[in-house]
Amino acid sequence: MKTKTKMFILIGILTLVTVLFLIGTQSYFNNKEIELATDKCYEIGGTAKVKMDLLSLSYSFSCEVDNEVINP
Repeated sequence: MKTKTKMFILIGILTLVTVLFLIGTQSYFNNKEIELATDKCYEIGGTAKVKMDLLSLSYSFSCEVDNEVINP
């Protein structure tokens, strides 16, 4: 194999690993935020509603307390 080909393969692999790391990090911190918000909602006697969009790695959260919606 030529040196240029090996270099392009290495750059491709490093790019893939970096992208996977960034996606995993975003997902981890989203889950931690949802856990914290859900725990706080339960502490005030509410019901947590979470909608997650895995494709865009986003979510929406609301807390319903006595039919009143609280959005953080």
